[in-house]
Amino acid sequence: MSMEMVTYGMNMKFGPIITSWRAIDFSGNKFCGQIPNSIGLLKELTVLNLSGNAFTSNIPQSLANLTGLESLDLSQNQLSGHIPQDLGSLSFLVVMNFSHNNLEGPIPRGGPVQFQPCSVFMYNPRLYGFEDICGETHHVLNPTPQESEDLSEPKEQVIIWKAAAIAYVPGVLYGLVIGHIFSSYKHKWFM
Repeated sequence: MSMEMVTYGMNMKFGPIITSWRAIDFSGNKFCGQIPNSIGLLKELTVLNLSGNAFTSNIPQSLANLTGLESLDLSQNQLSGHIPQDLGSLSFLVVMNFSHNNLEGPIPRGGPVQFQPCSVFMYNPRLYGFEDICGETHHVLNPTPQESEDLSEPKEQVIIWKAAAIAYVPGVLYGLVIGHIFSSYKHKWFM
C-alpha cells in the first residue's frame, strides 16, 4: 500500500506503508473530508479513534474488513448515511461510538451492537431502532434541532441569570466598601 499526498501544490508519493498498525487515534484534530476506504486494508487494527474531527460522507463499508477491531469511535464528526450493517458481524468489536453525527437509517442488529449503551447512537437525528436496544423511543434520545434549541434555551438563560447574580452581589458589596472608604477619608485626600 502506498500513499500520495499533495502539499503546497506539490505531489509527493510515499512508498510502502506499514499495514500492521494496532491502534490509530486521530481524535480531536480538524481532519475533514471522507474517511478513506483504504482504512479497511489495515487488517491488524484493533483500535480506531477518529472522533472529534470534521469527517463527512458515509462510514466506509471497508471497516467491516477489520475483523480484529475491538474499539471504534467515530463520534463528533459530520458523518451521514447508514451505519454499515456488516459492522454488526465484527465479533471482537466491544466498544463503539457513533454519537453526534448526521447518521440515518436503522441501527445494525445482532453481534456486539445489541449490547451497546444507547449513548453510542445518540444525537443522530434520523437514526432509528433505539427501541430494540434501549427500550426507549427515538424521539426521547434524539431531539430534533428545533426541540434541542428549545430545551437548551431556558437552561442557558438560567445560567446567565445565575452568573449575573453571582457577579452582582459582590459588585454591590465592593462598591459600598469603596464608597465608604472614599467618604470616610475624603477630607484628608482632597485638602
